Amino acid sequence: MPMRLKSFDDIAGIWRSGQLASRLHEELKQLLQPGVTTLELDKLAREFISKNQATPAFLGYRGFPAALCVSINDEIVHGIPGPRVIEAGDLVSIDLGVVLDGYVSDTAYTWLVGVDGVIDPEQAEQHDLARLCQGTNNSLQAGIEAMRAGARLRKVSLAIQDVLLRHKLGIVRELTGHGVGFALHEAPTIYNYDAGARGPLLENGAVLAIEPMATTGSDNILLAADQWTYKTADGSPAAHFEHTVALWDDQAFILTAHHDEAARGTFGRNGQ
Repeated sequence: MPMRLKSFDDIAGIWRSGQLASRLHEELKQLLQPGVTTLELDKLAREFISKNQATPAFLGYRGFPAALCVSINDEIVHGIPGPRVIEAGDLVSIDLGVVLDGYVSDTAYTWLVGVDGVIDPEQAEQHDLARLCQGTNNSLQAGIEAMRAGARLRKVSLAIQDVLLRHKLGIVRELTGHGVGFALHEAPTIYNYDAGARGPLLENGAVLAIEPMATTGSDNILLAADQWTYKTADGSPAAHFEHTVALWDDQAFILTAHHDEAARGTFGRNGQ
């Protein structure tokens, strides 16, 4: 299936959806502290999205029962919110999607929970966690930087792989990024490693959800009994970072970037 290119107005709509998703991440970050359940995070997300006249992209998607994916420690993605209590020292990945006026954005962050709330995981005392989060986030930025008009999609995958290998991380190969914007999952598939295929040429109007996932140990994964949650086979911690990114005017614009996040640009500021 070919990539579905977006118009300027489409990308502006996805940007508005992405900014709502970004604000939701900030709200969740404030709530994320020891003693909070993952279900409480999901409740906040549902209320926030509804209050802003939007809908959760994940809720009901292929039967998924929640608005958020909350994955903890050795869980990679698709963790289902429930009664689990978050504890100090937990590494928590929150993946969320928003549909606003028919436009879909998708974004994920991994945070480390300290005694008093979120601390920067890249500054964690545990060297492996700092390496994991820094490497995975840096690989996302490298993939975004490789998103150029006329380049093959393979360049994005290679850029992600190079950074993850440099940080000596296990690359989760079975789970991938994807196109996004009109639907939650669109063509093309974005591998986080060099799969060998050249992939399509990137063009202005491409909108991609780039989402590297990595571990401090093995790259082998298991599907949990709930048939949703993916975990590392060796119990090593995992990280997941994701942005929705548009290619327009030969530039990559991060549509889900926080307004103060260092980036090449945000569509609302530099793309209009």
